[in-house]
Amino acid sequence: MIRVLLRSQWLLIATILLYGLAFLVNPEQASQALTSAATTFSSVLPLIIAVFCLVGLLHVWISRDRIVRLLGHEGGLKSLVIAALCGTLLMGPAYIIFPLLMEIQKRGARWAVVTIVLTSYAVKLQMIPIEAGFLGWPFTLGRALITIALAIPTGLLVEAMMERQQKL
Repeated sequence: MIRVLLRSQWLLIATILLYGLAFLVNPEQASQALTSAATTFSSVLPLIIAVFCLVGLLHVWISRDRIVRLLGHEGGLKSLVIAALCGTLLMGPAYIIFPLLMEIQKRGARWAVVTIVLTSYAVKLQMIPIEAGFLGWPFTLGRALITIALAIPTGLLVEAMMERQQKL
């Protein structure tokens, strides 16, 4: 039981121990850090709740067969292109897409699809005009095109690695 708890909650346990040490060394700074963490957590909590509610809806509304057909190996190249497009259209911080990607992967999406969404997420189409305003169109378009072009080979490479690991 304790071994399972340590394996699954090691980061939380380490954080609590670090805060305990911080309070011993400098209680004032530790208190400020804890206040800052609580403020951040309270601002992120509604978003996390919304994401997990969306994951629940995804689980109920979209069948495993449909996920396998669209985003699994059956989907072929189409699944990879869908992943690249979806990744560029997603908005918000990266941590909100991790639970969604975990859910679709568990329900039959390819590892390549998960990787491609994460890689192409760095493009964020809605941010391109803002990025271009600061860094210029040549840089912005070059970065976006290279990122998207490399997303599919990266996804296929990660998928091969994951499939090899699962066979071991």
